[in-house]
Amino acid sequence: MRFYKALVAVALGAVMTATGAIAETPKNTLVIADAIDDVITLDPGEVSEVAGVLVSQQLYQPLVTFDINDPTKIVGVLAKSWEVSADGKTFTFKMNRDAKFSSGNPVTAYDAEFSLQRPLLMDTRISFILKTLGLSKENAKDNIKATDDDTLVLTVGDTYAPSFVLYVLSSYTGGIVDSKLVKEHEVDGDFGNAWLKTANSAGSGPYVLTKWDPKQSILLSKNPNYWGTAPGVERLFFQHMPESATERLALEKGDIDVANKLSPDDFDAIANNKDITVQQGTDTTIYYFGLNLRNENLKNPKVVEAIKYLVDYKGIADTIGRGTLKVHQTMIPEGFLGGNSGYEPYKFDLEKAKALLAESGVKLPFTLATVVWNVPPYTEYSQAIQATLAQAGINLDLQVVDGQQWLDRYRSHDLDIWMGLWGPDYPDPNSNAETFTVNKPGDPEKSSTLADRFGWNSGALSDQVLAAVKEQDTAKREQMYFDAAKAQADASPFVYMFQGARKVATRANVKGLVLGYTYSDDRYGGVSKE
Repeated sequence: MRFYKALVAVALGAVMTATGAIAETPKNTLVIADAIDDVITLDPGEVSEVAGVLVSQQLYQPLVTFDINDPTKIVGVLAKSWEVSADGKTFTFKMNRDAKFSSGNPVTAYDAEFSLQRPLLMDTRISFILKTLGLSKENAKDNIKATDDDTLVLTVGDTYAPSFVLYVLSSYTGGIVDSKLVKEHEVDGDFGNAWLKTANSAGSGPYVLTKWDPKQSILLSKNPNYWGTAPGVERLFFQHMPESATERLALEKGDIDVANKLSPDDFDAIANNKDITVQQGTDTTIYYFGLNLRNENLKNPKVVEAIKYLVDYKGIADTIGRGTLKVHQTMIPEGFLGGNSGYEPYKFDLEKAKALLAESGVKLPFTLATVVWNVPPYTEYSQAIQATLAQAGINLDLQVVDGQQWLDRYRSHDLDIWMGLWGPDYPDPNSNAETFTVNKPGDPEKSSTLADRFGWNSGALSDQVLAAVKEQDTAKREQMYFDAAKAQADASPFVYMFQGARKVATRANVKGLVLGYTYSDDRYGGVSKE
């Protein structure tokens, strides 16, 4: 629990206050406590884990992003402008030539070409985000082309809503790397993946990667060639500290500056502490659990429906998740197009669940292997769900594992239930609707969608979702998502429970932290310590 103190003290020069009573983190370093044991790569072409994305967002920048205060507004970052062809299929970007990489190399359209082609050509698991645009390993080189240093031409596979295309490019998958530097470190055609994976970075963001100790800590240092407003602190130090009580104690003592994983009880405990500030932001994370339909009992739709009536949604939200979770029972978060349906058909109803199980004909009791990340709130609400399901004869074998094992089990389908979350990759409903609903042709075991991953054939709903992303009329598109989300909530093997209500605690002298709107999009570039 305390091993990091020595590291910070030695490597970063920790100091004490004049009284010596309360420790202080170094003035030029922001120490962030979080759960980072899920990180397996920091290459923007393959990163997808919660903490990995959070870190990579400080290192790499996309062509475009969205206004954090008004996500309907899309703004340029590495691109200064763009035009869309009359048929809606060709996007021409003009580069921001003020931008530089940490190496000092200018950011050009050829860097953007290389970077957007990389995930597709490497066929990484996050290439599915770009594939939603009709891009593929086969057409990447033809459809993503720089015509000169200033101009990138992107050709998508259909006439999509233009905002959807730009939102996809704003995601962490759209992070642009220094192609000259990365190509110097290619080994056996790996596009520099081994070099970028763990120990190096090649971005244009406010920070560069200095050191990563897996499952322990990640240290970032100020980019010496950052082309924007210089960061307010020299270093960001991410410390693995998943326990809420430990984070709170460290925050109170001044051992850390930011606590990302506090529980409602710990927020209550710091409520009157003048040395601590609580920041609230929009959270579009959906907490759910997925039922693997490869299990014989779960193949029965009556069993799936019964399980949806065996969760005490309101009780969990009001107690375990008090102030940090709210009940939400569809795949699209509130705040997104189609996400404000108010559709909440399920509540804890033991008798109804028992009747459904009797109709199903399954033999009770039975046990389901349930994989849970060993950090809050997953451990707490999985135990609450275990208690209510047991009342109907469904026993959960809770297998509580670290973040990497949690993701490995989920990706290999080696489970019956996965307790998890989904954070949108970009602020468009397709980010959630496609992954939870669409079936992809080919081998379902290799599919990137959760529908395929949990063995569910969504039938006509898959086509409905694919049609919605092409609808040009915003009102019609919204209604399409309303309808699809309601039908999907009832038919799918996903038990949608909550949407997050984001709260982060910091030392009172921390200023400028911007809480993200989508998946791990907190922005530390403007942080300072007074």
